[in-house]
Amino acid sequence: MKNRKSFFSRGKKTYAIVGDGDCEKWYFQLLKDKEQLTINIQPQLLKKATLAKQYEYVKELAKTFDRVFWIVDYDVIDRETKECKKGEEKRSLEFVRYYKELASIENVKILVVNTCFEYWLYLHFKYSKKNYKDCDEIGKDLKKEFPAYEKTEKFYKKNNSDIYSTLKPKLSTAISNAAKLGDFDMKNPGNPVCEIHKLFNEDGSFKED
Repeated sequence: MKNRKSFFSRGKKTYAIVGDGDCEKWYFQLLKDKEQLTINIQPQLLKKATLAKQYEYVKELAKTFDRVFWIVDYDVIDRETKECKKGEEKRSLEFVRYYKELASIENVKILVVNTCFEYWLYLHFKYSKKNYKDCDEIGKDLKKEFPAYEKTEKFYKKNNSDIYSTLKPKLSTAISNAAKLGDFDMKNPGNPVCEIHKLFNEDGSFKED
C-alpha cells in the first residue's frame, strides 16, 4: 500500500494526517489553503508501505504531534485479506490488532472509510448504505452525481473550481450523512462507514480539540 503523510499546525497545536492515497492529500491541502488555516503540509510517499509500516509510522508521529489521524481505506485491507497466502495472518485481523493497540494512545484517532475516499465525496450529494465492492464502483455512482469528477491532481486543484471549494456548500450534508453511517464495527468490518466527518464540527469547521 502507498502511504501519504501530511502534518500541520493550528496555533500551538500540531496535527498529523496519515493516509494511503493521493486524494486525501490533495483534499486536505485545499482545506488548508481555502480556509487559511495555519497549516504546513509536507507530504511524504512511502512506496509500497505495508499495513505494519503504517502502524509503526502512526505510533512514531504520536510522540511529537498533539493529534494523529490515520485515514484507512478498508477496501485495500479487504482486497489484501483475500490475497493473503495460506499461513499468513489475514490483513483484516492484523488491522483489528493495530486498531485495538492504537486505541490506548490518547492522541491517535483511526478514521475508517469503507470503501475509499470517494465515498466521502459521494456523501456530499446523497446518503447511501450501499455495500460497494471496491473504489471503482463508488466512483461510478459519484460520477452520476458529479459528472465532471476526475481522480487527478489537475482536477482536484483546478483554478477557481477546486474540489474543496466546489463541494464546500454541501459539506454539512456530507457530515450529516457520514454520521448516520455510525462508527467502524470491528465485528462487522464490511459495513459501509465513513469516519472522515469526525475531523469537522457540524457547521463544517475543522475541529481543533
